[in-house]
Amino acid sequence: MECGAVLPLLNSEGAESVAEPFAGELTLHDRWILSRLNRTARDVNNRLDQYDFHGVVQTLYHFFWDDLCDWYIELSKTTITAEADTPERNIARARMISVLEQSLRLLHPFMPYLTEELWQKLPVSHAELLHSAYAGAEPTIMLASYPQCVDALVDEVAESRMQAVIDLVSRVRNIRSEMNIKPGERVPVLLAAGDGLRDTFEASRNQIERLARTSQLVFVERAEFPKASALEVLDTGAELAIPLEGLIDFAQERARRERQRAKLKDESIRLGAQLTRADFLDRAPAEKVQEIKSRRDELAVQLAAIDRQLEALS
Repeated sequence: MECGAVLPLLNSEGAESVAEPFAGELTLHDRWILSRLNRTARDVNNRLDQYDFHGVVQTLYHFFWDDLCDWYIELSKTTITAEADTPERNIARARMISVLEQSLRLLHPFMPYLTEELWQKLPVSHAELLHSAYAGAEPTIMLASYPQCVDALVDEVAESRMQAVIDLVSRVRNIRSEMNIKPGERVPVLLAAGDGLRDTFEASRNQIERLARTSQLVFVERAEFPKASALEVLDTGAELAIPLEGLIDFAQERARRERQRAKLKDESIRLGAQLTRADFLDRAPAEKVQEIKSRRDELAVQLAAIDRQLEALS
């Protein structure tokens, strides 16, 4: 809970002056979080009607931690934490508080005490949030209306575009980790993408460059990717390349990956041999056999990734 709650609470000054946080023109990440919030409210209410409490908790968990904490806060952080008292900063803060407040109401039945304490600290009109049956009562999240989905706010286009941005940032971060690029080192990113995706990435350029720590974002044709590059194919079909020349020690990284590959290959061979032994297959529980098969499949994916990395380093 700390990830999603502390930043808005520490940076809420000015938020109370905004009457309608989501009025006016919205950024892509604002439209996205509104859509995700209302989609979550719809899914949660539907699952509650079916007594699918496990599904409810999973849905809330992924919205709160993945959408709100991992991405929306990071996407909004620069504006929210700005020192200058501007309308843009106060609106961004009010939007964050509004999303957090509704999230707390969704979470309350499953986290009653913590959500109550945080809800009471938010700079909102608590009495106005009470269910109509409890008008005039002492404000408490227990008596607040449970969020319902506003279908008009579910925005498939915004979710698709934002997911493309998230995928791009995530792939760049993966390459940085896999190639052992220094955290503070900014990297150039080359993108081969269609016009529609270019527009989406261009509109989010500042956020992509900040979150992925890129030095530049350049749109090129696939044939223009340098040979010594780390490559990724995004879920949208767009392709990205990070030229590695000057970023890493090629010989050192090749040696490290060769050692890693040898270790994984040995384990894969050992598991494969185990799965060919009739005496083992006859005696071992089905769960154990499936566990070994799953691990072997994981190793195949890891080995394929290392082979791609070695190709980029050759």
